[in-house]
Formats: sequence, structure tokens, C-alpha cells
Amino acid sequence: MSVRAITSLVVLVILTSASLAVDIGSDDSPRIRMVPDRLREIEESFVQILGKSHHVLSFARFTHQYGKMYQHAEEIKHRFSVFKENLDLIRSTNKKGLSYKLGVNKFADLTKQEFQRNKIDAASFATLKGSHNLTERALLETATPSVKDWREDGIVSSVRDQEQCEAGWAISSVGAVEAAHRKKYGIRISLSEQQLLDCSTNNNGCDGGFAAKAFQYIKERGLILRAVYPYESTQRICRHQLALPRVLIRSYRIGVDENELKQWVGSIGPVTIGFHVKTSFAFYESGVYTSSECGSTTEDLNHFMLVVGYGIEDGIPYWLVQNSWGTDWGEKGYIKVEMWKNMCGKSFIMEFKLYNRIYCRR
Repeated sequence: MSVRAITSLVVLVILTSASLAVDIGSDDSPRIRMVPDRLREIEESFVQILGKSHHVLSFARFTHQYGKMYQHAEEIKHRFSVFKENLDLIRSTNKKGLSYKLGVNKFADLTKQEFQRNKIDAASFATLKGSHNLTERALLETATPSVKDWREDGIVSSVRDQEQCEAGWAISSVGAVEAAHRKKYGIRISLSEQQLLDCSTNNNGCDGGFAAKAFQYIKERGLILRAVYPYESTQRICRHQLALPRVLIRSYRIGVDENELKQWVGSIGPVTIGFHVKTSFAFYESGVYTSSECGSTTEDLNHFMLVVGYGIEDGIPYWLVQNSWGTDWGEKGYIKVEMWKNMCGKSFIMEFKLYNRIYCRR
């Protein structure tokens, strides 16, 4: 959360009449920064309510950067208390010298319960079955590269932001289908996550859902274009139009073994996975994420994301995973998750056969 030092630009600072202040980053080292008028106003108002401290100034910068708006002094006090707890978690974790770093982001004023309510899908597909058309021999006979990043092949969709809707199950499922479609047909399309939120009746819309049920809906009904049925981050009445062209899948498959997952990701394409998200995950900033706190079974799964590749960083093998919390989270919307630990109860679904169909009104 720190900014570049500007000690060499003293003359420029004087000419622009910008005020200076000390910035305390997550590493506790002081840096000099310029303070715009609006930020200075926020700092002054917070100091009057909370007193002056490095934490208060950090909180003011946080609210300014992310456009946070609080209704009254009591809410400011509450959010500041939550912010301090999260900041302590971030700093204490970073001091452990782990393979990843945490950082202050847009979730830093949310309690654990608020974060889980707004961002976690709270659903699992451990007991559901898919279409098992891809044989074990076919997987084993397919060459798997040592590293893979499907973004380099141009088939991965841009990072989405589910906003205040537990839509990871829908967004990750759509991302997998879009990637498979581009890989097969060479055509870039964006399909409708909102259609799944509204029309996949076996799921719970913005209250969470099952990725397997999303794939089953796509297999039976298909998805229309996002431009026609745009994302609204809330569940509404289903309004799909059967006369429109749509993309369907012929089959999908569910697995829980990381060896199989590597075969799928390495040779076939991006794969939707279930994951057990814990509090530290919310503040991921960089590196290879690992955790001993999250569950190791499929029953613990509470969020869905999209594996788009794998690699090695500083000797640690990892899965490259696209999240749906916007590009201002993690590494521009992505996280590296340590491989070969079945860490955080990963489970996954892969669809591999696609076809287009146009439904016509009779």
C-alpha cells in the first residue's frame, strides 16, 4: 500500500504546493508521500474522531484509495477497529517469512463474517456426478507440459468482479466454457453469468451455488452472450430467450486428484475448482499461497475459481488460479496456490466437448 519515495522531488513539491506526510507500509518502514487535498481532509476528520496515530493515517489512506463511505462517527470507529485487526493479521503473517505476502486491499474494513457473506459461495459439489466420457487412458496418453499458462494462448477471459454477489460458482464455470470454446473454434466470446444466476434453478443465485449444477444447466439449456444478458451482481427473474444463439457443452467431469487436474489443465484447458477460503486468503497480494488452517476435504469447499495453468516459483510448484474479485485483488486478479498438497480441499470440474446450437421458437 506504500507509494514511491519522492525525496528527490522537493522542488516539484514546493511548486505544486502539495503537503507531505509519512506513509507507513506493511513493512513498517517510513516513506515520504504527497497528500492530495481530499485525502488531507479525510485524515483531519479521522484524527478528530480517532486521535492521531500511524494506524489512523493508514486507515484514512485506505478509505481514500478505495472510495469508502461511512455514515457517522460510530461507523468510522467500528470500521477502524476492524481495519486494525486485519492490518495486524497482514503484518504478523508477513513477518513469518512465508512463500506469499498479504497486503491491505478493498476488504480490509470487513469483518470475517461480512467477507464470507459477500464473497464466499458456501456450496460444494462433492456428492454430484458429471458425465465421465473422458477415459483414464485418454488422459494418460495426452502429453502434459512441465509448465502451462493458458493466458499465453489467448483463450482465458478477463478477470471479473462478482461484487456483492456470491457468484464465483457461475463466473468460474462460464470462464471454463469460454476458454474451451475459444480453444476449439478460435472465436472469442463472452457468455452470460447472469443467466446462470437467474435461470439455474438448482442453485441459489447470489447466495451461492454448485459449479456442477451450473455445468448441467449449460449442457441442457446453453448460455447466450453476456452483451445480451449482462451481469448485474444480483439475482433477478429469469429472462433468457430461446430464439437466441447459445453455446452448450456435451459433457463434463468431476475429479479430486491433483495428478488428474494437472493432466486436464496441461493438455485440455482451464478447469473450474472448488476451494476452502480462509481469512488470510482475502488479503493475498503475491507469492505462492499455502495454508494449514483451511480444510482438506471437499465438504469444506466454499468458493469457486478457475485454474488457468501451473508453474514453479522459488522452487515451489503452484497452480495459477483466476479469481472473481477484480483486478485490484491479488496478482491482478490471480493467485498462485501451492501444488501437491491437496491444500484447502480442492475439487474440480472439467468440460471438454462443446457444440453450438440455435434454438428457434416454434
